Amino acid sequence: MINMLLAHTLEVDDKDLALRDILLQLDLPHCQKNHSVGIIHCTHPFIESGVVQAICERLPFPVLGINTLLHSSALGLVDNMLLTITVFTSDDIKFATGLSAPLEAKGNLKANIADIYVETENLMSSRPSLGLVFGPSLTYCAMGEILVEVLNEVSDGVPFFGALAADYSTYIRHPRIIYNGKTYNDRLGIILMEGKLSPRFCVYPVSDKKTIRQKAIVTDSEGNLIRKVNGMPVLEFLESLGLCWAGQISGTHTIPLFLDRNDGQPPIVRTIQSQTPDGGIILCGNAPVDTTLGFGAMDIKHILESVRRVSILMKLLNPDVFYLYSCISRNIALGLNYTAEMEAVHHDLEGLVPYLFSYSSGEICPLIQKDGRWHNEFHNMSLVTANF
Repeated sequence: MINMLLAHTLEVDDKDLALRDILLQLDLPHCQKNHSVGIIHCTHPFIESGVVQAICERLPFPVLGINTLLHSSALGLVDNMLLTITVFTSDDIKFATGLSAPLEAKGNLKANIADIYVETENLMSSRPSLGLVFGPSLTYCAMGEILVEVLNEVSDGVPFFGALAADYSTYIRHPRIIYNGKTYNDRLGIILMEGKLSPRFCVYPVSDKKTIRQKAIVTDSEGNLIRKVNGMPVLEFLESLGLCWAGQISGTHTIPLFLDRNDGQPPIVRTIQSQTPDGGIILCGNAPVDTTLGFGAMDIKHILESVRRVSILMKLLNPDVFYLYSCISRNIALGLNYTAEMEAVHHDLEGLVPYLFSYSSGEICPLIQKDGRWHNEFHNMSLVTANF
């Protein structure tokens, strides 16, 4: 059994006041058990002001996490200037944490991911039952896909749940991984859990009901960089669909791309991260030559309906821990009503279930296979949940 402690603060300027606020809410002398780990979510100013470092240095256990555009918890606040600490504490579940070496696309990226898993697992006395992973938002490679590919191989099927950092306004700013008070833009943090756990995972993808019927074929690509579609420069093709004007893509992060890699698996959804100076587009995942593309649109009604289904599930399961990560593209699609998704969860639950809800730049969540084993997958434009 894991107890989930929650604390949050709006105090971004005064480190001492923020620290006192967090410690009073956690009440560790009365609530902490034999084994503990902290998970932190915050907006970037808490990093710049030193509040994150002060809190992490004071807590008597490892603390990992990410900065994000927006998050909330069962405590009720939904604010774009917020820091929240989640503490997992248990007498029978043990935790081990690790931070990777820098992840360089042309260096030892895969090896460094594998190494940190092995190093962290070696701290445990038995095979982990669950892992949490926090990754950087790297645009020069398909970070999420590479991450789950390596974890699936090296862990031999340990289920992983987590997110990529998401500091974003009208552009990607300073997405950071947080590890024991220090922050990084190019490293990976993981938490492994050892003990008897029976986690449940759910994925709520973007709706495929609003798609452009015209399909396209990738004819020139390299990794997650697409240069040509149907033999045309990709920006010209997007312009023919009304998705690009004067060489600039409209609503880059809110255009769902359904990729069918013709491998017998269902199409996956990916977003456009950015454009290149020479007219290519960079996706959040790889798009090999001959991949079939379908273009869709975000459906606000579908976004809110899916999060309400999650609320019903949370009340039925009544878990010790419930984590939700929603793609930042869903938040952007909500427009001026950008808190609607989180407010719907809080309104429906009325404080009955402990949870943490955060936006991410990409979601890691397992899917169940026909043989009953979990297979870790990278998702875009999805809402993913884990409870245990």
